[in-house]
Amino acid sequence: MTRDVIVVGGGIVGCATAYFCAREGMRVTLLERKSIGYGASGRNPGWLWLHCRTAGFALDISRAGRQLYPELLRDLPGGFEFRPSGGLMYFVTPDQGDVFEAFVAARRVDGLDMSLIDGAEVRRLVPPIREDVLGASYCPDDAQIVTQTVVEALARGARAEGATIREGVTVDRLIVSGERVVGVDTDDGRFSGDAIVMAAGAWSTALLAGAGFDVPIGGERLQLVSTVPQPFRIEPLVFGPEATKQYALFRDLPAWDPAPFASGAEHPDGLVLLPLLVQRASGELVIGCATDYPDDLDPNPTLAGIAQVAAWVATDLPGLRNTPITRAWAGSLPFTSDQAPVIDEVMPGLFVGAGHVFGNTAGPVTGRVLSQLIAGKEPDFDISECRFGRPLDPIAVGAPTHW
Repeated sequence: MTRDVIVVGGGIVGCATAYFCAREGMRVTLLERKSIGYGASGRNPGWLWLHCRTAGFALDISRAGRQLYPELLRDLPGGFEFRPSGGLMYFVTPDQGDVFEAFVAARRVDGLDMSLIDGAEVRRLVPPIREDVLGASYCPDDAQIVTQTVVEALARGARAEGATIREGVTVDRLIVSGERVVGVDTDDGRFSGDAIVMAAGAWSTALLAGAGFDVPIGGERLQLVSTVPQPFRIEPLVFGPEATKQYALFRDLPAWDPAPFASGAEHPDGLVLLPLLVQRASGELVIGCATDYPDDLDPNPTLAGIAQVAAWVATDLPGLRNTPITRAWAGSLPFTSDQAPVIDEVMPGLFVGAGHVFGNTAGPVTGRVLSQLIAGKEPDFDISECRFGRPLDPIAVGAPTHW
């Protein structure tokens, strides 16, 4: 049995892998170049979003992840913020409503618990929203986390099981001996192991390429702002109607027509708006997202991006126009051309778990699956669609992706 495991990456996938491997009795060392949760995991709005996950692998792994969270909340030391609060996508015109009615019917066929709610109920759930909102799709299975707190809890759990976590260590390259990967070279020396796990999100591509492995993973920049705590409560996750264009579940509907979903705030400076709102337990609001696809994995927001978010707030969330903001930031959402992550042993001793476009739901499941692969067990989740070597298109810099 594999005894010594090196995990590269301290996000949700890496920390979950370290936790589950340590629980299996393996000696685990996790290496993170910055700090735990520094990258995509610490910079996203924390959605557990089943609402728009395509039937099949995407919906199945999202459901499995959603079901895993109560277990993690019970088992991990210190806990984390998790709220099973549901989620909605609202609409403001009758033409949009026709599309949403077809969408809800299709989601029910897929087995998802979903309903249409009217404008009065949307206004009750989202007090600052525009007065002319007509309704929304609503899914009670959607939930929210503060992802940073989940990652920190997984790290605490891994340490409690005996894992070593090293922050501020940059991995430079993989070490190959014969037909096997046996370790990594870092700026703090060499680390050797029986199993090396690459779980560094969009940064995995360059490290794997150095050893001759082509795993094209792109990075979508998400730009967000947060506010001072607000006295009202918004329980569900909130998505605006412009987000429909991002999902094949809408675009493939016979009733689909993009015209009613056009927005003047949509494409300044090459940005694409994914309008979202979530409220933390503290009362803080997180609002986004201006998205783009820069050449480098840039964690900094832009004035154009924040202006786009502000324009949406002014139109659709008028009750927040004068709300003070506390910070603005950006994160990088990893993705592959087919929107499925790579989860596999790519050669003896080298395991990959990267490219998660919906990592909040899929990340903990991936960590558990990787621990099972490393232990030589049959995974308890089907990863046939995530295997290394399947055809993946190169990532075109600047080209928007759709789910």
